[in-house]
Amino acid sequence: MRRIRQILLCSIFAGIFWVDAAAPTSAQIRETIQRAIPFVEEKGVNWIEKKDCVSCHRVSTMVWSLSLARAKGFKVSDELDEWIDWSVKKSLSKNDKGKIVGHGNKEGVAQLLLGLGKIPAAKRGQLVALLPNAQLPDGSWKPGGQLPGQKRPLPETSSVSTLWLALALLESANVKAAAVAAKAIESVEKSAAGKSTEWYALRLMVAVQSEEKVARAKFIKSLRQQQNADGGWGWMVGEKSDALGTGMAMYALQRADLDHHDATLSRAQQFLIGTQGKNGSWPVRSTKAKKKKSVQETSTYWGTTWAVIALATGLPAKGK
Repeated sequence: MRRIRQILLCSIFAGIFWVDAAAPTSAQIRETIQRAIPFVEEKGVNWIEKKDCVSCHRVSTMVWSLSLARAKGFKVSDELDEWIDWSVKKSLSKNDKGKIVGHGNKEGVAQLLLGLGKIPAAKRGQLVALLPNAQLPDGSWKPGGQLPGQKRPLPETSSVSTLWLALALLESANVKAAAVAAKAIESVEKSAAGKSTEWYALRLMVAVQSEEKVARAKFIKSLRQQQNADGGWGWMVGEKSDALGTGMAMYALQRADLDHHDATLSRAQQFLIGTQGKNGSWPVRSTKAKKKKSVQETSTYWGTTWAVIALATGLPAKGK
């Protein structure tokens, strides 16, 4: 039987701080990631082969999660480098209308840049150069693909897309890109606070990258307070916990240098370990407004890749 969680109330961040009887072991975390890898690979490569599509916001987290898992010592497909090469070349290619594919998938391009450390410098520069395209006068970008139809307010989805691009531009260490990112962050600061965990996670990551100490503390506090009693987060704040919201929140908190043994992270790890399905995935309800009450294949895939990213981030690198 699982140990009964011990609950301590204390006035940390003016909220409730839950302390668990025991944090998951590295072995438990590794077993969970290992069970997820075949699912991520199978469903991801099926998408590539059947859809030939890199602009549906799926392939980016596929190669990100698998690349990170490989760096942490997990066995992944020998074809991973081919998938990475395909995703980069496809993003830089032109579609049948003569338009660069990555221009319609800027969020995915940003995730490729953030998640893949071994993209050749020349290709990385070409990907970064795609991001400023179509930036609006106020500094924001319109969300691409299927994202406008999500169940959160459209202005928030625009802010989330803007934050993804700003984060990737900041990490590029390019002076011109940094200026574009600064304008983007300014536009988000003028908008309303989000209703999705993704918004808070990205706002924290941008604060960390741009060294906004006050904002960093503010959004760490927000994510702590928004954590559900079961240790997870919903993709929408306050909703039932899922792997998508939980993975994003965990990853952001770890980028903010939250100690890996912090109870907030331990409880999130426990949630993911305890809710993984037999096939290695985590069921996630749709992010789309029209299907928000039902578990959907795409949101489940996103949630599974984000669970792997979050869990693997806290593990030591291969050989350490």
